[in-house]
Amino acid sequence: MAHELTQETIDAVAAIFDKAVAEHRMAGVAWGIASGGEVLASGGAGSSALAGGESAEGAFTPRVDSISRIASMTKSFTAATILALRDEGKLRLDDPIATYVPAAAQIGSLSEDSPALTLRHALTMSAGFVTDNPWGDRQESMSTDEFDEYIAGGLSLIAEPGCGFEYSNTGFVLLGRVIDEVTGVSFRDEIRRRFIDPLGMKDTVFSLAEMTDDQRSRVLTGHRVGDGEGAKRFEEVDFDTPGAFGAMAGLFSTVADVAKWTAFLAEVGVHGADGISDDSRAMLSPASRREMQEIHRIQEWPVLEDGNGFGRVRGYGYGLVVEKFPKLGDVISHSGGYPGYGSYMVWLRGTGLTVIALANSKYAPAIPCSLDALEAIRTHQAELVDAPKRELAPTTRDALEKALAWLRKVELEGQPTALVPSGSARTVLANRAEQGVSEESDPLLALFATNMDQDVSRAERVRLRDAALRIAGLDRADLTLEKAASLKVLSPFQAVCTFEGESGKVLIDLLMDPRKNSQIQALNIKGESKDKGEASGAAPIGI
Repeated sequence: MAHELTQETIDAVAAIFDKAVAEHRMAGVAWGIASGGEVLASGGAGSSALAGGESAEGAFTPRVDSISRIASMTKSFTAATILALRDEGKLRLDDPIATYVPAAAQIGSLSEDSPALTLRHALTMSAGFVTDNPWGDRQESMSTDEFDEYIAGGLSLIAEPGCGFEYSNTGFVLLGRVIDEVTGVSFRDEIRRRFIDPLGMKDTVFSLAEMTDDQRSRVLTGHRVGDGEGAKRFEEVDFDTPGAFGAMAGLFSTVADVAKWTAFLAEVGVHGADGISDDSRAMLSPASRREMQEIHRIQEWPVLEDGNGFGRVRGYGYGLVVEKFPKLGDVISHSGGYPGYGSYMVWLRGTGLTVIALANSKYAPAIPCSLDALEAIRTHQAELVDAPKRELAPTTRDALEKALAWLRKVELEGQPTALVPSGSARTVLANRAEQGVSEESDPLLALFATNMDQDVSRAERVRLRDAALRIAGLDRADLTLEKAASLKVLSPFQAVCTFEGESGKVLIDLLMDPRKNSQIQALNIKGESKDKGEASGAAPIGI
């Protein structure tokens, strides 16, 4: 994929963030577009620090190396650490959290038959805890002893573990405590050792105390949003000190550093197994990174205004949000909202193209601005957004060509009208042997799986072909891949061919069976007139 951004694209993205600052929805913001760990373009708007609606003394425009709180984006680091420990055999995701943090046994249960609270429940926001964003955001400095005392007092619950989705910071603090107990060091040290240091994220830390003088000079001051007018609505927020709640939102970072982290996570969706380095594998297996980026718990999403359907599919993986958009496709992300800050990292699964926004005002609109930025990139340079096209497996393409050849040549006369009796593949093959039927006497047997003649007789398939061709105004000779109007690859083992005629179209859907030496298990043929007034055959599989 080409990585170069045009100036028109960069200007369009910059305008989105500039507008948000001009409308006083953000005090300031640093943004970047990245791929493969490289920042392709970056910019900033607003101020690093405001006082009375004006830039404070020594303030600067946020930039790619400005340091900001990334808040709940920290959860992906905590989740990755848990999975690394799982891969090493030091814990299991279905272990009760109380196995490692005894105080968790006192959290309580919603009903007598509630299952034990596990690491997986906390990872997927299905622990049944009450959402705790405003309250949890202010507990960063709580010590581990104080946290254990807090949960030992019991928690309010809204569902049994494993039922539903409810965003919970407390769940990820529990995961941090598990890391403490399993490793014998703080979750901060373990995350730093496993990921931050190896990835060269030199400006990513858990506290101001860890920073050099140079780093402190690049920190963005956080702002709450008050009831003032214009820029005067932004009021400075002081920093908390690190504690147990840092496992859910404690990190400081930069656009440049976050780009390294997103590249590490995103590469498993872009490269094949052979394209991932040994050093990368040593940090966290590709399999575990893929696991993080799959939906494990569906999130409810508002119904569209017309009441029909949803604008997107959204769910939670392990420390990451997974969504599917009609135009952008599969999108992986996590936001961060904290006293004084709002942040977002988002990338496209198929290409790894990433947008990062770090803003220094509470719950700043980093999410809509970043998604608008991806849409702007799609508008100006669609090739950067579009995922590589799926390819058919060679065996599938060969089978499709042979199936089309059969449909071009076969005559109705002489084709079997009866279905083959039900039975397993082994039974069908045994019956053929008894009857002396072989691939030599019936070459189509080498192409069709045993279920094909059980599901639809060959005579019926020919009649369906003839009806579809008549509706579309096509001839048998038109059924070649070269003449297909489109070939939609649904997977390496399924494709839909569309042939367009004067009066309609023919759709041929082919699906291979799941065996290693696969054969065709479905060959659906449908005709559809242009005015939708006439149709034949069944709807293609997957359409």
